[in-house]
Amino acid sequence: MFSVGQELYLETDLKRAKLAQLPVMVKYDDGEIADYGGPIQELNKDAVKINGMYYTKATCRFYVR
Repeated sequence: MFSVGQELYLETDLKRAKLAQLPVMVKYDDGEIADYGGPIQELNKDAVKINGMYYTKATCRFYVR
């Protein structure tokens, strides 16, 4: 399915990771780590919620941890 470190850039990838409750790490576009990882709690067209925080898809990248 997914490998560790794989970027989740398609909407379908994010949905599959949410359903599988995979730990997801969040990085800002500049490479700084925003969140070290947790399962996706919520998805909408603009943002992803992980560990109670919303991260915008426009400014963040998401990776399987």
